[in-house]
Amino acid sequence: MFDYHIHTAFSFDADTPPAGMLDAAERAGLREICFTDHVDMDGSGFPPADLAALSRAVCALQGGAVRVRFGAEVSLADEACAQRSLARLSGLEPDFIIGSVHLLEGRDPYEDKSLFDAPKGEIYRRYLENIDRAIRTGFPFSVLGHFDYIAKCAVYSDRSFALSDAPELFDRIFDFLVEQGKGIEINTASWREDAAWGLDILRRYRERGGQFVTVGSDAHAPERVGRRIEEAIALARAAGIPYLATFERMRPILHRL
Repeated sequence: MFDYHIHTAFSFDADTPPAGMLDAAERAGLREICFTDHVDMDGSGFPPADLAALSRAVCALQGGAVRVRFGAEVSLADEACAQRSLARLSGLEPDFIIGSVHLLEGRDPYEDKSLFDAPKGEIYRRYLENIDRAIRTGFPFSVLGHFDYIAKCAVYSDRSFALSDAPELFDRIFDFLVEQGKGIEINTASWREDAAWGLDILRRYRERGGQFVTVGSDAHAPERVGRRIEEAIALARAAGIPYLATFERMRPILHRL
């Protein structure tokens, strides 16, 4: 019913205007979506979205069958990145912000496959160490985005991400998020065409006090909007997560699962 991770033509890596993505959401039977175009001030070199223009587009699309929210996906890295990102959002009033880590030790795993020259467990652990540092740099995000982004980019025959890859790091990350009142995202794009994973990770998040998740397709094209969202919600329910969240003006609206 919700898709809280959708990119539009305001992102450097998407081509479809917001109205086209909204049409796709209507066809998918969704009730509410959030546009979350990229703000990557992490040194990747990708141009940040024109969020002011996106905000105006969202306002123009209100009143239809699908509620539309204004958000952003902000790359997390270090304190300097956090300050640059805050400056980029100055004067805007987003409903929701995904905080994501897109680089591994300053390199982009989507583009640089040489990063995967070590065993999966080692690479995934190093990525989680990046997350653990990046979430503590002061940027006010709503949820941690795709904690398994590294798996989305990976070239291993078995890309699945498991709690056993780094249980103590997951605990550190989840404890901080819960303490700060933040949630995590279940991002269906990371699975690609493989079987869904993450039940063990979501159960651990719940054990550490996690109360809510958001679900997102990470769609960059209309045919991906709403993809595998029902599987994501089923995972959250199976893990005992009490709530699915939507957001308004950075405040979570909790929907009991």
